[in-house]
Amino acid sequence: MRVVIVGYGQMGHEIEIVLRNRGHEIVGIVDPVKPGASALTVDEAAKAIAGSPGTGPVVAIEFALPEGVAGNVAAYGRAGWSAVIGTTGWEDQKTEVLTNAADTGMNLVYGSNFSVGANLFVRLARYAARLSARTGEYDAALVELHHRRKKDSPSGTALMVAEALKEEFPDKTEIQPETLHRRVKPEELHVIAGRVGSVPGTHTVILDSVADTVELTHRARSRQGFAVGAVQAAEWITEQTGIHPVEAFFDDMFQ
Repeated sequence: MRVVIVGYGQMGHEIEIVLRNRGHEIVGIVDPVKPGASALTVDEAAKAIAGSPGTGPVVAIEFALPEGVAGNVAAYGRAGWSAVIGTTGWEDQKTEVLTNAADTGMNLVYGSNFSVGANLFVRLARYAARLSARTGEYDAALVELHHRRKKDSPSGTALMVAEALKEEFPDKTEIQPETLHRRVKPEELHVIAGRVGSVPGTHTVILDSVADTVELTHRARSRQGFAVGAVQAAEWITEQTGIHPVEAFFDDMFQ
């Protein structure tokens, strides 16, 4: 598999390490400002690759800035590449970007979390919620902690887990991500977010009854899990057709 890394920050460097360890060829690194990049834009990288020797599918793995997603995806379509989009923060453009991608006939997998462990955690949390909801004895909430540099709150992973919990508890109809200065309503699933120091991404599902408390926690120690998942998704998308959310990839992995 030939890969173009789009975005050469910390995630881009982790992806580079995983790609080399798995024997893939890195044919381009796109970043307008980071040292070590081979191209400033996707179109520049596409021209360079078209003029160089090599066969096999090209997949772009993108962890970059949200404002560049629409233009980058359009460029992948023009180049005939498949793509993995791990960039977050472009939800307001999602319908337009994915429609345009589908019109080009490209193959793409996208999502807010490519961590293998985090996606395993979502499935375990869903199953635990399903069992506890059947008893009629448990309430549910979610607590997440991240380092103080994180820009969004709650995290995309927290909202993904909360949605899974909400679907399993019949009386939960609303995710409440805000700090509450009142009693939580029975129909609200409260998501509590904290930002402090250098804490790695930590998500804890709390299932509480009068008799006891059950907790499930996922704690990320590094970005490696995200990079491994993104590269595995790139391997997967080369054998698929169409546009897929990351959950489809992990459903295939865990089945």
